[in-house]
Amino acid sequence: MTDAKDAGRGPVEPDLTATAQEEAQSGMPAAEGGAAGAPGGFGAKLRRLGSESLVYGLSSIVGRLLSYLLTPYYAHEFDPAQNGVQAVVYSYIPIISIALYLGMDVAYMRSASGVKDNTPAEQQRAFSMSFGMVLVVGGAIAALGFLLTPWLAPFARLDATSFRYMLAIVYTDALLAVPYAHLRMTSRSLRFASLRLLFVGLSVGLNIVLIGMLHWGVVAIFIANLAANLVILLFFLAEIGRLFRPAMLSGAPWKALWKYALPIMPAMLAVMLVENGDRLVLTHLSESAAQAVYGMTSKDVVGIYSFNYKLGVAMLLVVQMFRMAWTPFSLQHARQASAPQLFSRVLTVLMLMCATVFLGVSVLLPSLVEIPKVYHYVKPAYWAGLPIVPVILLGYVFSGMYTVVTAGLYIERRTSVLPWIAGAGAALNIAICIVAQSRWGMVGVAWATPAAYALMSALGAWQSNRVYPVPFEWGRVAHLAAVVGVLFALDRFITAHGVAPLSSVGLAVKGALLLAMPVALFATRFFRHGEWRALRSMLPGRRMATSRA
Repeated sequence: MTDAKDAGRGPVEPDLTATAQEEAQSGMPAAEGGAAGAPGGFGAKLRRLGSESLVYGLSSIVGRLLSYLLTPYYAHEFDPAQNGVQAVVYSYIPIISIALYLGMDVAYMRSASGVKDNTPAEQQRAFSMSFGMVLVVGGAIAALGFLLTPWLAPFARLDATSFRYMLAIVYTDALLAVPYAHLRMTSRSLRFASLRLLFVGLSVGLNIVLIGMLHWGVVAIFIANLAANLVILLFFLAEIGRLFRPAMLSGAPWKALWKYALPIMPAMLAVMLVENGDRLVLTHLSESAAQAVYGMTSKDVVGIYSFNYKLGVAMLLVVQMFRMAWTPFSLQHARQASAPQLFSRVLTVLMLMCATVFLGVSVLLPSLVEIPKVYHYVKPAYWAGLPIVPVILLGYVFSGMYTVVTAGLYIERRTSVLPWIAGAGAALNIAICIVAQSRWGMVGVAWATPAAYALMSALGAWQSNRVYPVPFEWGRVAHLAAVVGVLFALDRFITAHGVAPLSSVGLAVKGALLLAMPVALFATRFFRHGEWRALRSMLPGRRMATSRA
């Protein structure tokens, strides 16, 4: 299933819509012991969060790594203008998905978790309400879109065939959303991961056959996505048949369902605009401006921009893997006395992980691109967008921050403030994109996403702390940002003064800069007593060694 949040990053990335979509999970084990606020207690809970992130994120990691192998493959097979067509389609998909998902997967998880020890009948009613809304209302919206294709496709800057495939992909995505949510709710992680990986395997395989062997062109990307969705839907038919009971819809508590889902929908739409607004704005870039600013067509601009956007996959994986485990974790621990301090520490640890990935990718990627086989595998024109990658990484960092700081709003069911928080971010994002696209080039456009998420994080932390105060360690986050910022600036300064990225001196300098990060954090006393030991114990190898001992 295409990820409505990240669909613009790649056509075969399976996931539920995220960020604005908050999940609760049943069958969770009891929280670990440990004195409230004690380092051991925090360490155990952070280890648990890390373990859950690995369990629920492993399929995403493998799936995304497989699917992202198609990024250079597309750049090898298609020129930037052709690649721009699929980039436009997968930029619109998360926007359109809001109207077809209707927030029902999130509403299902919230309603199914609202009653302890749900009976089979209660599960069936909750599933039937959410799945029925997607099936009927989402289906009606998709059918209307098919009928209006001759008028809507030109507005989206797409041909009619691509537009219809886009609608079909979104609708089949929507039909899979609630069944996938049910697997999360019932802790069936193995089946969840297996189906997601099957989707990726089918989609990647079909892409290679249809493009590389049959030469069907860009339309093969859409056919592969749609076919993989339909196969996964077949695997869910027995589950849907067991849970979907239309007769139970009469007299169902629709008001409570919509009361929770409706505020989330505009918030989701705004988040989708933040995530994909840059590509949507570039899609409508005039040809004269494209030639004047970029020296290429508008489709070339979108294709090059989207290709380099996907090079931020490492940070995307960190944030997405964390997000999948964070919501059930935060909901379970929310009422514990030490929860605010725990949530504060979680943000600091997440930012430390993101800082490490940011510095590693930003420093090493230019050297990787300089390798002749890598550079020439894709068409050289694509590398014109390489400077946007650090900015894209920063956008994902603020996205992760937004996920943590808004937890209180979901815990206290104050979702009504989410639309204006996300709406403010979307407005800033679109404004920067519109101004930057014809003045400051791709890097200026790329800055719209981190700027928007930074605003949303500030507003979200403000509103969430009003109902669920958390003493976030903003001083330590700023400390971490300063260290990474200095090291990143040094790398760019050295490169700008003629040190080749692949030279022995260049590689030695980059290695020294990466090693300098933990040294600088130790020297400036970033780590508190016992934290380094706790972080080391969170590593999978360390946990296994401890358990064997």
